[in-house]
Amino acid sequence: MVPITDLVPLFGPVPGGMEIMVILLVALLLFGLPVILIGGGLYLYHQSRSDRPADEEIAALREEVQHLREDVRRMNDSDDGE
Repeated sequence: MVPITDLVPLFGPVPGGMEIMVILLVALLLFGLPVILIGGGLYLYHQSRSDRPADEEIAALREEVQHLREDVRRMNDSDDGE
């Protein structure tokens, strides 16, 4: 049985556990953080631009519902009169 301390890496000096963690953290900060910030900024921009049409659409839908209710009342009134 060969002791663990006598093993030689096959691919040269390969970083160990803590070094891999530091490399991944640096990569996350360099590549992941800007992507998250840009994506969040685009999301907020899209949400701020889409608020006005949504309010107008809601108002139009409420008006249409009111017209439909009036039509239903007229139909019910005409059915009661027959």
